[in-house]
Amino acid sequence: MRTTIIAGVVVALSVVSLQVQAQIAVSSNDHKMVQENGVTRNLVNPPPDTITILDLGVLPVKVVGTVVDVPGSVAGPPLSVAITPDESLALVASSSQIDPGDRTKLIPDDRVTIVDLKERKVLGRVVTAPGAAGISITKDGKRAYVAHRSAGSISILSIDGKQVRLVKTVPLVGAASLLSHIALSPDGLTGVVTRNADAKVDIVKLSGDQISVASTLDVTPRPYPAVFSPDGKTAVVGCGGDPKGGNGVLTVIDFADDPAGKIVGKVDIGYESLEGMMMSPDGRWVAAVMHAGSTRPKDAPQYKPNGMLVMFRRDGTKLTKTSDAPIGAWSQGAAFSKDGTTVVVQNMIQQNIQVFRNSDGKLSDTGQTIGVSGGPAAIRASTGP
Repeated sequence: MRTTIIAGVVVALSVVSLQVQAQIAVSSNDHKMVQENGVTRNLVNPPPDTITILDLGVLPVKVVGTVVDVPGSVAGPPLSVAITPDESLALVASSSQIDPGDRTKLIPDDRVTIVDLKERKVLGRVVTAPGAAGISITKDGKRAYVAHRSAGSISILSIDGKQVRLVKTVPLVGAASLLSHIALSPDGLTGVVTRNADAKVDIVKLSGDQISVASTLDVTPRPYPAVFSPDGKTAVVGCGGDPKGGNGVLTVIDFADDPAGKIVGKVDIGYESLEGMMMSPDGRWVAAVMHAGSTRPKDAPQYKPNGMLVMFRRDGTKLTKTSDAPIGAWSQGAAFSKDGTTVVVQNMIQQNIQVFRNSDGKLSDTGQTIGVSGGPAAIRASTGP
């Protein structure tokens, strides 16, 4: 009897251990858009968009489930999905939708869908503003901020359990600036807002339901994703670079010294067109997702058959490249496991998610690919900023 009890305890502890190690990530999959020989177009009668729920706490990475009819879009940075800290909800923004008057065209979308991750079902939608794109949720899980590419504004959402509502939409810049994403400091008091069309980022102060611009910084063309370090002392902005063939750049912003929000470094990534970028939960690593010529027509001089995943070690405000690895084509976002040793990357052309190991900065392809319905267009892990 004693042996049986001990065995039961061991099994119970093992189950608890697996539960503790679990880490939810959500991939938003766009069924509308395809790319052929460098030309992007939308399908006239596509099936509904979906999300794929993953567990990054195990290797091979596990598919937890799929939820149908969750509008999303490859237009915009691959940070249009966010997960509450308790992993109960996902918020998924959709920046574009098919024009009901002419199904060969797209028009701006203004919906954010609320998904119950435990029940794996859609709870509802919140209407924000045109071009709903990059989302971030505060560390306490009580507020979400949504950037709008087609409106130049940011919406504030309140989160109370499973209730999500629009509090306020704050205009910041003209729609032509293509305001794309807002990253939040750990204390929720500061944001970095990327303006994709005019090569600028706004440093904003957040107080209650107020958003005010503290300063505006000039950066490399096409700033897109942004992320804060866990201590809030550093932010990194990923910039696509000159669309005619310039390399992508990581811009480092210092928030530790006075004046806060000062550019202290720029790192050439070595490949063209940064799309996605994410920092590991411990702040040690930054992964950049590069198109690297994979979205060019095959007869273009810059054409390459695959993109590249590039890894950097972060030491304070210093970024050092440690490795790179080939990925699919028209690749989008990346997400880290909690310990930073697993990295997943989305490939739109292949309609899959590729799984890598990060061994002290050295990337290795595990060989695992996770097929998804539609093109994986945005991704976020529950420990993402």
